[in-house]
Amino acid sequence: MTDTTTARPRDFIGYGDSPPKFSWPGGKKVAINFAINYEEGTERSPLLGDIARDSRTWVRSALPPTERDLMQEGEYEYGTRVGIWRLLRIFKEFNVPYSVFLSSEALLSNPELGERLKTENCDIASHGTRSISRVGLTEEMERADLRQSVDQTLAITGKRILGAFPRPPITENSRRVMAEEGLLYDSATSNDDRPHFADVSGRPMLVLPYALDTNDARFWGGQSGPGFTGSTDFFDYLKSAFDVLYRESDESGTMMSIGLHARIMRPGRVDSLIRFLEYVSKFDGAWVAKRSDIAAHFARLFAPENTWNLDALSSLP
Repeated sequence: MTDTTTARPRDFIGYGDSPPKFSWPGGKKVAINFAINYEEGTERSPLLGDIARDSRTWVRSALPPTERDLMQEGEYEYGTRVGIWRLLRIFKEFNVPYSVFLSSEALLSNPELGERLKTENCDIASHGTRSISRVGLTEEMERADLRQSVDQTLAITGKRILGAFPRPPITENSRRVMAEEGLLYDSATSNDDRPHFADVSGRPMLVLPYALDTNDARFWGGQSGPGFTGSTDFFDYLKSAFDVLYRESDESGTMMSIGLHARIMRPGRVDSLIRFLEYVSKFDGAWVAKRSDIAAHFARLFAPENTWNLDALSSLP
């Protein structure tokens, strides 16, 4: 018989069948985080010196990739002109906090939003300086990009970044760079339904998993699972995910991340978000929270003393 045991530096076990017994503040069962990926204006473009334009839109183009296509650019402009303000109004209407996965240079194209984020009930996680593929980045380049993202965000919004979800691919260096640069948590994984700690250079670092299935990117189709067509598809999927997590969370709290993009949330799609907010508002055990609040609660309950960057908790309620 072949020995299939390998010494791979990966955790295939996690909590197993014994997740930690805890609840979220007030005895809540499921922590729900809405994460707006705000990146419009930082995509690949000949205007920014890139050799090819970004093509992640619904518009197919016959132009060479080295040329601009104004219809494709318009898809991104919708996010900055309309989509982001729609999302902010909806969260204000329901009086719920949210997080922004921010490509920091996007605020240079929309200074009004940068000013608004100063007072919004949100926190910000780094999504790099630009929404472009990180293939070929050296460790030094990753570090420099994270530093610039953190510094730009603080200068424009006054808010300190405590976590990151860099644009994939995620390298072997990414989490260590985050830790060494002072971040409290990493969200560049989808490997669990609960926060946990991962080894980084012999010390634990807090991980708040993200999710690609409960994500409006599936309206693109094929990039993160079977595509959504209408708002009912997205709502049904979110509802099913929440219902199962709620059912499983009597003794151990769970976390649900919902990824959103300003350019995707057009009228025919955003109804799914409104319906879901209405639905979860009926559950006493649902806690809609910023990512930093989820991190703070979990870290204060479970973080070992030598966890990376626990001093960041002093800045959180």
